[in-house]
Amino acid sequence: MKCIFSTIGFIFFVLVFFTACKKNEQQTLVVPVVPVVPTPTAPADTRFPVNLLVDSLTLAYIKEQVPINTEMAGAVATIINSPSLSALSKPPSPFVECDANNFTNISNQASDCKMLALRWLMLYEKSPDEAKPYFDKVVSTLLAWVNAGNIATTHIPNESSYLGFFEAYSVIRSRTAVADKNKIDNWLLAKMSVYRNFAARVNNWETIRLSFLYYLGYMLNSTVTLDYAAGAYTTLLNVNLKAGGKSEDLIDRDAFAYHAYNLAFYARIFKAKAYFEGSDAMNIFKNRKNNINVSVQDMMNYWKPFLIDPINNVHIEFVKTNYAPDKTRTDYNKPYVPSSSVYALEELLLAFPETTTYLKGISSSATRYNRKVSGFLYWPK
Repeated sequence: MKCIFSTIGFIFFVLVFFTACKKNEQQTLVVPVVPVVPTPTAPADTRFPVNLLVDSLTLAYIKEQVPINTEMAGAVATIINSPSLSALSKPPSPFVECDANNFTNISNQASDCKMLALRWLMLYEKSPDEAKPYFDKVVSTLLAWVNAGNIATTHIPNESSYLGFFEAYSVIRSRTAVADKNKIDNWLLAKMSVYRNFAARVNNWETIRLSFLYYLGYMLNSTVTLDYAAGAYTTLLNVNLKAGGKSEDLIDRDAFAYHAYNLAFYARIFKAKAYFEGSDAMNIFKNRKNNINVSVQDMMNYWKPFLIDPINNVHIEFVKTNYAPDKTRTDYNKPYVPSSSVYALEELLLAFPETTTYLKGISSSATRYNRKVSGFLYWPK
């Protein structure tokens, strides 16, 4: 009996021990610590925005060269960085409409806007914080013009003062906040409608009008506008390009000043075609001939002797002009001076690389590093 009770006592002791342990475990529960996972920062959007100002390969080349090429670094600092930094502090000063009196003012503001956009393009990929003020300034500048009620009631060549605004917006449009983008888009759609409904002409007015339509059609993804412009361009070739490569502008105004001016807007059409459809598409388009077998290349070829050898190829400007106000110009009845057309030649570099020869003929020291922004961007490698 004594042994049995001892055994029972031992079992009882064990049960009490384990029960105490269980109670003790229940009283000391360990609450697991859940680690806080940081919210991942969204990666910077480094996709290149197809635009009307510069293509991705050219920009990549410039950025690649800056650390290893002192001439490139100096040119970027002078041609892009300094003007864009200055533009950051300039308040917009919008006009309701453009005219001959405010053309230069608007052109300068639009050029500043273009430089802001270009500076953003240079920085957005690797230095987004540094790039942001330039982006914001482009948006706020464009909205100032929109909110001022700036309108287009008709197509006039003075509207070309807005081209810098168009180019700037093409750079930043894809990243612009929806509400702001809608406002700016509607502003441009109203202009596009005016240009679209203006009756076609046979001279530079039409080349300018079509450059607007190609710019806005590509930027706003308006297939209808681009289709219309394509048909109107065919008509333009047939009425603006004359035998031997003369232009309607050269014949009507009797001046290479207007031959060059007209070609500068062909250059902008070609640039838009290249950036949105590719260089092959641009070359096919550029080389189209009209119904008398004349192309824009022929216009360049006709102009060439007067550019490269003006001493032996003299043209007295505006003598037989059909536009009476030409006779009050400072270059009326004077020999054509090729340097007066540098602005057009720089626009033409992208579509016609041989233009470098003409620029070097005008100034033997001409390089991409001492150009204005168009010549810098479009100078062939």
